[in-house]
Amino acid sequence: MLKIKAIALLGLFFLALSCKQEVEAKADGKVIPKVVKVTVVIQDPMINGKRMHETFGWSDPWLLTKNYELALEEISHGVIDYQIVNTIDALDYFTILKKSGEKLTESRIVSLLQEPGWKTLRAENTTFDYKAFVEFYGFDKKRDAGEIHEVWLWSFPYGGLWESNMMGKDAFWINSQPTEDVNCKELLCVMGLNFERDLACALEAYGHRFESVMGKIYGNWDYYNKDKKDRLTNWERYAAYGQKYYKFNAGTAHIGNIHFPPNGVKDYDWNNQSKVKTFADTWMNYPNIIDENAREIDCSEWGCSHIGYMKWWFTHIPHYEGINPKDKKLNNWWRYVVDYNEAIRLEKQ
Repeated sequence: MLKIKAIALLGLFFLALSCKQEVEAKADGKVIPKVVKVTVVIQDPMINGKRMHETFGWSDPWLLTKNYELALEEISHGVIDYQIVNTIDALDYFTILKKSGEKLTESRIVSLLQEPGWKTLRAENTTFDYKAFVEFYGFDKKRDAGEIHEVWLWSFPYGGLWESNMMGKDAFWINSQPTEDVNCKELLCVMGLNFERDLACALEAYGHRFESVMGKIYGNWDYYNKDKKDRLTNWERYAAYGQKYYKFNAGTAHIGNIHFPPNGVKDYDWNNQSKVKTFADTWMNYPNIIDENAREIDCSEWGCSHIGYMKWWFTHIPHYEGINPKDKKLNNWWRYVVDYNEAIRLEKQ
């Protein structure tokens, strides 16, 4: 009889432990990853038996694609699961010379890039026909069918692309004016990535997309209103760096924006070694953000490098489950960026 009671008590113990672990898991606020389907288009033609990137000594867009996917998943703390459903080795081009209106062919692009100092490209500049690009590949239909969520296009210098562009019903600015008259109801983002550059630049492009979307959610930054201290949005607080935030809390910062780190005094100031106090650590407790226990840092916090700051900036983005009871926004800001309409629907549940 005692043996049976002991077994029963042991069972209750493990049941209680199991329940405790489940509660702790929920309290941890971890989010089930959001699957984001991507088609990758690479404009990297062959030139005398070598790829364009090899001929000119640029970054390998095929490798960059893998590293971009891994980096975005890492810096989102795994709440975004990018899945590349198709990679297109492009043979068609949609770059246009601005002044003459000439639509460039592959051979013409190669000859212009071989020109000393890119004379013609610099003189004329270029644009890109997003509507023709999307309709040629059927990306508008694939977006509405749920086959893809976004497109990554790796192109060459002067490809005419914006870092990010949105199209679809009620599309809005994401570092460029939205493309109109595209026949998709769901919002489609095209990332314009330059493989003359590196992974850090590709992450910076994503950062500007993030800034645009969060500006749509919370409104643009406004640090000049003296009466606004108690009404700063969480997005304004997140992006606050020392030069801006001192008006509200002298000498301190939060995370900064994609160009200005917490101690930044100019654009691209990622290797600034001056020290500043920051409330950066509090963002790991989102939505419980408090201006307490500031910590003094300099650029060594992110290795004084472009790629280091990009990763540091993104890893502080709120990435938790649930709704912020104060502002009624999602605690996982990544959801707004990868699928804006779905995120707005989640706010209302």
